[in-house]
Amino acid sequence: MAYTIGNAVIYTGDELIEDGYVSFEDHIISAGKMGDLKSKIDYNAHGMLLMPAWINAHTHIYSSLARGMNIQFNPKTFTQILDQLWWKLDRNLGRAEIEASAYAAAADLIHAGVSTIFDHHSSQNFIKGSLSILKSVIVDTAGMRGIFCHETSDRDGTQIESIEENLDFYKSNRSNTVSGMMGLHASFTLSDTTLRDVSKACDGKVPIHIHVAEGIEDELYSINDYGIRIIERLDKYGLTIPNSIYAHCIHIDESEAETIGKSRGFIANATQSNMNNAVGIADIKMLSKHTKVVIGDDGFGFSPPFDLRITPLGQKIAKNSPTAFSTVDLKSLIDNTFELASNHLNSKFGKIKTGYAADLMLIDYRSPTPMIKENFWDHIFFGIGAPVRSLFINGKPVMIDGEIKTFDEGEAKKESRRIAQILWDKLK
Repeated sequence: MAYTIGNAVIYTGDELIEDGYVSFEDHIISAGKMGDLKSKIDYNAHGMLLMPAWINAHTHIYSSLARGMNIQFNPKTFTQILDQLWWKLDRNLGRAEIEASAYAAAADLIHAGVSTIFDHHSSQNFIKGSLSILKSVIVDTAGMRGIFCHETSDRDGTQIESIEENLDFYKSNRSNTVSGMMGLHASFTLSDTTLRDVSKACDGKVPIHIHVAEGIEDELYSINDYGIRIIERLDKYGLTIPNSIYAHCIHIDESEAETIGKSRGFIANATQSNMNNAVGIADIKMLSKHTKVVIGDDGFGFSPPFDLRITPLGQKIAKNSPTAFSTVDLKSLIDNTFELASNHLNSKFGKIKTGYAADLMLIDYRSPTPMIKENFWDHIFFGIGAPVRSLFINGKPVMIDGEIKTFDEGEAKKESRRIAQILWDKLK
């Protein structure tokens, strides 16, 4: 049965409709002016903004339980951040921690208006079945869409298990709500032997999801130990596969960006996380000359709106120019992110239009100044703090008026706090 939202300001991706309605099931049926609507409405938006839901192109659900954690931590380099915090954490994640992390992340993501995530998971002592746990919570219970992978790395000697988990999940989960990728940590924790094994498993068909030159050490390690740059090394082993995600790419050069572009890969930018880790700011204009850049958060906050604002600001600071990055440039990154999800889930995202997935969010934004199609993304950039009130994914109400409908958020967070305390005690 169709669901109709009325009395909304609608951004369809192509036009802005004042006082409009949208009627949909799993795919958009129709959108137009309220005066043309012949049926009753199911939800009165009272002038709120209705637009396509966000996509998060690179995140880490497993980081959810680290918020507020206090452990011995005094890093001087990015590698030390990994060693003193994240690698210590991921070695202690089991079924309960993975599940609690997923519920905690799902709640934050839904409140931020996110319909789809590309998650890069790591639990080095609980690999087999870890991706199915994430799918069970994120997709089957929370009602979101997800593309999942496990971080393959030589650092704990579990690389074969990770490769098998990625491949098994990819082969078993191919729909418009869930899919998989071949997860890789980063070049500096992957031997040639492992890259050969990954290449054989992927067979040029399974896209990879990997961190690339997030810290300068990663690029220097590849040059010093293998005599080639990171993307050259991946290409050497046949791992520049279409629709792969190369996260960060702060320190790659133009030739590497060009190789990614020629292979039809995507670079995931995460400015907030990069600033927090003090690893640098990627040159998005340079990268965009050669390939498509998308927006993720690297597990920092689970809220695309914050990354949408900090991304242009970071570019302006890095280039020392107030015109270095415009809202037109920002829209390009958002469109690329919709395209990436469309490629992986074989469904069209990013527009309110017949044939597109009914992934929509209502934002409590009532413009104080005129809003038209031409200045819409300026309104999003400057009014980004407006809360998401309702979220519909695949035509189903996942959140209505701030209340998540697919699971008990209060109970989930109560349990995640309990599990987090147990985890923190282990890490002291």
